Amino acid sequence: MPVPAPHRQPRYRAIADELRRRIAAGAIPAGALIPSESALTAEFRVARGTIREAINVLRVDGLVVTEHGRGTYARPNVAVRRLGPDRYRPALSPSDVVPSSGASGSPIAPEGVEADYSQVHASAEVARAFNVVPGTMLLQRRLIAKESGIPQQITTSYYLFDMVAGTPVADPGREPWRGGHISQLRSLGVTVTRIRETVRSRIPTTDEARILRLSAGASVLAVTRLTEAQDDVVEVAMEIVLPADRTELDYELLLWEG
Repeated sequence: MPVPAPHRQPRYRAIADELRRRIAAGAIPAGALIPSESALTAEFRVARGTIREAINVLRVDGLVVTEHGRGTYARPNVAVRRLGPDRYRPALSPSDVVPSSGASGSPIAPEGVEADYSQVHASAEVARAFNVVPGTMLLQRRLIAKESGIPQQITTSYYLFDMVAGTPVADPGREPWRGGHISQLRSLGVTVTRIRETVRSRIPTTDEARILRLSAGASVLAVTRLTEAQDDVVEVAMEIVLPADRTELDYELLLWEG
């Protein structure tokens, strides 16, 4: 009986394995550009298409990220963020507003908070959450928060415009706030009594994947948040989007008899 010929690994996979080894060994440091296609083509003596296949393998595995205008680089080592219930603890300082240059106690480093505020009409879904009629004027807040220069969170949230108009809460230049939206509401004389969150995992949109620098096949955690003061919903977040592989959610469950 003839002995079967040994299985030969495709050339692009062998190149991907070598680049993987260099990344793991630190020869290509985290955040550093990998050699150009031309350089790799010359080094491995293969066609450019073979190099592209090899890089795509690394991209799918989450080892490299490609950005338009920058190139392909080894994915930075980003620590997993642990989000616990203490993230909604109001600031203890009498001054809830802090300049962008320093927000001690903030769960997101202030060096990377991009704020975009706009007036919008409430969609049917958001209006239902607020228990108002669709079309009610809202303040929409879109925040992109970073840690160590890496985008870590996209938040789209809403306030009733009549409640915040003309106050510091409606000024994007005030971001980030120490104590987050809890302190913002407290500055308006609103005391938060309950926060309800719904978390689901989903595939990111193209825009979310680009902003969060997600690798192919990566998923996100999408959090819907309702903030209440007594029986009134005073803030709605739809949604808070986080990279699933960089986020750990830590919740406390309170049990009671009754």
